[in-house]
Amino acid sequence: MSEKRVFGAMLAVLGASVAFAQSSLNDCANKLTVDGNLNNLYKDLTLPTSGAGIAGCEDTRVYWTSSDTTFLKNDGTIAARLINENKTVQLSANVTDGKQIETKKFNVSIHGYEPYSNYLFIYFPANNNENIYYAISNDGYNFTAMNGGNRVLAADSVSLKKGLRDPHILRAPDGYFYMVHTDMKSAEGWASNRGMVLMRSKDLVNWTHSTVHFPDKYKGTNFANVTRVWAPETIWDKDYENADGSKGRLMIYFSLLTNDGTIPYDKVYYLYANDDFTDVIGKPTYFFDRGSATIDMDIVYNENDSLYHGFFKNEKLGGIGKVTARTLTAPAGKEGSQWSAPSANLQQTTEAVEGAGVFKLINQDSWILMYDCYMNGHYQFTSSPDLTNFTFVQDTKMAGAFTPRHGTVLPITAEETARLMKAFPTADFEPKVIPIPDTLKVQASGEPVVGPCSGTKIVPYVKAGEGGWSESTNLLVEPGSDLLFGPHPWDGKIWKWSGPADFGATTREVTLKNLQWQNSGIYTVEYTNETGCKTYEKFKVVVNDPEHPYVEPVDTTEVDSSQQDSTGKDSISVGIADYRNPEIFASPIQIQYFDLNGSLLRVKPRQGVYLKREILGNGKARVTKIRM
Repeated sequence: MSEKRVFGAMLAVLGASVAFAQSSLNDCANKLTVDGNLNNLYKDLTLPTSGAGIAGCEDTRVYWTSSDTTFLKNDGTIAARLINENKTVQLSANVTDGKQIETKKFNVSIHGYEPYSNYLFIYFPANNNENIYYAISNDGYNFTAMNGGNRVLAADSVSLKKGLRDPHILRAPDGYFYMVHTDMKSAEGWASNRGMVLMRSKDLVNWTHSTVHFPDKYKGTNFANVTRVWAPETIWDKDYENADGSKGRLMIYFSLLTNDGTIPYDKVYYLYANDDFTDVIGKPTYFFDRGSATIDMDIVYNENDSLYHGFFKNEKLGGIGKVTARTLTAPAGKEGSQWSAPSANLQQTTEAVEGAGVFKLINQDSWILMYDCYMNGHYQFTSSPDLTNFTFVQDTKMAGAFTPRHGTVLPITAEETARLMKAFPTADFEPKVIPIPDTLKVQASGEPVVGPCSGTKIVPYVKAGEGGWSESTNLLVEPGSDLLFGPHPWDGKIWKWSGPADFGATTREVTLKNLQWQNSGIYTVEYTNETGCKTYEKFKVVVNDPEHPYVEPVDTTEVDSSQQDSTGKDSISVGIADYRNPEIFASPIQIQYFDLNGSLLRVKPRQGVYLKREILGNGKARVTKIRM
């Protein structure tokens, strides 16, 4: 049956009859909009249910249907995701005046779940120590040097110049990690660089390596006269056409300067890597420059706006600028024409800066732009929701083992973190492990479909009176006592409390003073982590007042055993008014059975009348009276 016939039947059932003359229904449908980035959806949508806010359409109603409710529910709630891959679902807005229906369709691309837990920072620490170091972080801002603050890669074992600078790392679609470096020792001068070092790894611990020495590689051309091949980086060019007809290849881009006048100031060029990342293909192709020395380019692709964002240092202006492009490369003969006009400086400091590094926070629609404040020995981190507007967050401390110079950050999985911690012990770091959501189903292609997000476990710390902290969720206290809730984590994210006697709070720690019988009941805390995922914990507090004994509230719905389906689960008839009721459709995460006096039963009764209490995944409870 078509959507219009379905909703026509619904209108007949509802008996709707609304006069509609202010504006054509087709216009109302066309003007309907949805808040949220539909190109790359991270969070649930709030869908309008009427034409309120659209002139002349105030009396219309909107009913929504999703083409795939496995991933996106009809109410705009994200129900599932693919891993590291977006899923496109079509939402239909069925707009009605009570007599006729017009439909507008929206394509929604649901952001894939990113299976990462931590962040790895790859860098070199100083001009007199041009080796590669690792640091690790749980939040992308605060890093701890790995391997006891010692190097993880020695330059003299892989580099022609015995120096590795400006490391850049990339996780490619083929499952390998790729790292490129400036092959240079600064003690020999800023014009002593003649090539780059290419490295590849499956595990971030063991690397193969090779060098590209321009005077040898490009003998007889102007590229043999380079004095700088600075800050090489890689990006996966998904549009590159290979000889076998397949698409996708690693591009390496870098700044070039020659001493023969053919490249009179630093300009950005690019090459493509060969299949095993031991060499490059062809000659360098011009990529971009600002009209004066342009170095340290870092390019990321933003799915929100479908643009490549290229950050660079403009030596003349002394800061970090940005250009954007719809395509990574331009047609032959128009090299460099794909880029927009450069932005103004983006750094949030008056210090001299270089080495821009851009990365996205794990499962968050938020970016970090960091840069090397090289004159003063620290890094600065800024955040941005759109790669255009940046806000200062913090500087690194100018002390200790973590002293990064020009490097990059890579999100890594919990398994990769464990491997690195074993290879490069880091005693003063406790890695956060973010579990991948449960697999809901497996597609015919073999791809797992997982839950929409990974919640953070709440540790229920409480402190009664003068006693110490405990992890209890069931508390019996005397009248007049004080009670302190202090659940973890204590990371400053969003907390929301509710409870008896109209209790509510939005802080992590909550103190209840001079408790009386009216304060007995269930206190629920909702925690929202940095990805917007919610988790819940309940605390049962009973004030020991014999004159006012605590009676646990029971909200019962009587269900006959004949209403159970073939799986033994209760079936509930759902009317139109119940369609959006989350309590009906939420899945239980714990089930308990009670007799009619409220006493907990150890097993499910086989006969008689009893109560079934279901703790739901949304933190609420559902109690059903069942008659066998």
